[in-house]
Amino acid sequence: MKKIVLYIFLIFFSFSQKKIFSLDDQLIYQLENYLNKFNNISSQFIQSSPNGKQESGIILISKPGKLRIEYKNDSKLLIIADGKWLHYFDIDLNEIQSVVIEKSPAWILLKGKINLKKDFNVQKLSKNKGKITLTLTDKNIENFKKVELIFSSTPLKLKKWIITDNQEGETIVALINTKKVKRFSSKTFKLIEN
Repeated sequence: MKKIVLYIFLIFFSFSQKKIFSLDDQLIYQLENYLNKFNNISSQFIQSSPNGKQESGIILISKPGKLRIEYKNDSKLLIIADGKWLHYFDIDLNEIQSVVIEKSPAWILLKGKINLKKDFNVQKLSKNKGKITLTLTDKNIENFKKVELIFSSTPLKLKKWIITDNQEGETIVALINTKKVKRFSSKTFKLIEN
């Protein structure tokens, strides 16, 4: 009798596991589909840094590999991705630091065609109370431990991302008023120095 109960339990458990994995796969497919269409985007944002500083601005995205982040108020930092490089331009100091896009967390949003399971390590996927959280790691991204993408589930929409560095510091970026743009000016993603 015990063997029969155990056998039934194992069968039930194996079917439950298959169902869970297939639901995860279905959700990952939906997120991939969304991210692959996340192109020609304009959005306002609020950013919270590990030091507690809060800033706001506008972010523009054009795939593959193009990004512009302009900060408001007193910030003198401009971030541009031109298709190959991600440039951090300190306007006051007239200094530029550049990294290859593929080695920055921005690559998760800027890659032309995303296959989440092949391109990144999916560490966690959860859906709860209208919110989907996808946690990714990538050994090619330098100085960062993980990136969390947070979506609303209905409608499916990227609302926020959290970048955790190797010192466990979190940079949180919340998107506001995300809109599709037909096209950007050719100068939008070019870094023009003074």
